[in-house]
Amino acid sequence: MPRFYFSGNRSQEVASWLRQPIWLAEAAAIGSLMTVFRWLPLAWAFAFGRRLGALAARLSPRVDKVRANLQVVFPNAPPESLEATTQASFRNVGVAMAELANVNRIWKQRTKRIEFNLLPGAVIPSSEDRTVFVTGHIGAWQLTPLIGRQYDVVLPTIYAPEQNPYVDGQLRRLRRAFGSPLISRDGGLRALMRSLDRGESMGVTVDTRLDSGEPIPFFGEDAMTNTAPSRLALRYGCDLVPIIAERLPGSRFRINVHPPVRPRNTQASSAEQARDMSAQINALFESWIADRPDQWLCLKRRWPKQVYSQQT
Repeated sequence: MPRFYFSGNRSQEVASWLRQPIWLAEAAAIGSLMTVFRWLPLAWAFAFGRRLGALAARLSPRVDKVRANLQVVFPNAPPESLEATTQASFRNVGVAMAELANVNRIWKQRTKRIEFNLLPGAVIPSSEDRTVFVTGHIGAWQLTPLIGRQYDVVLPTIYAPEQNPYVDGQLRRLRRAFGSPLISRDGGLRALMRSLDRGESMGVTVDTRLDSGEPIPFFGEDAMTNTAPSRLALRYGCDLVPIIAERLPGSRFRINVHPPVRPRNTQASSAEQARDMSAQINALFESWIADRPDQWLCLKRRWPKQVYSQQT
């Protein structure tokens, strides 16, 4: 069934003749919003995004899922604290939209907007060394693919296409600022393998639930996790490198390149090594989310349903 943005029921059965005008109306509204974000000074754009996110928190059917996810992360948090973090998470959604709308402007102003930070033990990204880069929907994750432009690395990146084809086209045009190919997650694994075969790197967001993934601990509970990046890094003998972009005061950003994730037991089977590397990535995301839960975007169920039932 088609999915619509401005509906309490995100999936609805509608007549085929009605679907097209709804999609066009949604695209017009979202396109106008992105234009406003680009017209405003960056600080104003982010402030406007926060206000829109606060409005979305009152209207979105996703608010219960966000609150439930946060309750798993903070099982002992008082209700008022949990609610405040839930509201802040939605403000983060608005800021993320403003950041995506302004990726190109942020890149053009990179000397005063972006700090590329190699953490101790990190390797300078290079076109000579294919690498599997991973990130999560934390902080200013929309900006992480800019490491490709910064270090002159071809970085094909998987993205989740929107079901509204007109909105999808708008967002793909904005993402051209990354300077690298975009690959739809539908059939994206084969495309990324072809990129690795050519000696290119790849980038993928790995913190969302993947029903075909493997159960890996995340905040003390098994969560279906995408282990493909770890498996590909092992298969191709390349580094698996987490990238996390954080927001700084003054509409600035720091994009952190972490040290490569290595299997802790190289004598284990490749499947066990991949699980171990994926668990290390989950642990990194855990520490970041625990410090900045308001900057974690998780609008869908992250854990099995029985985990949530234990929280009630």
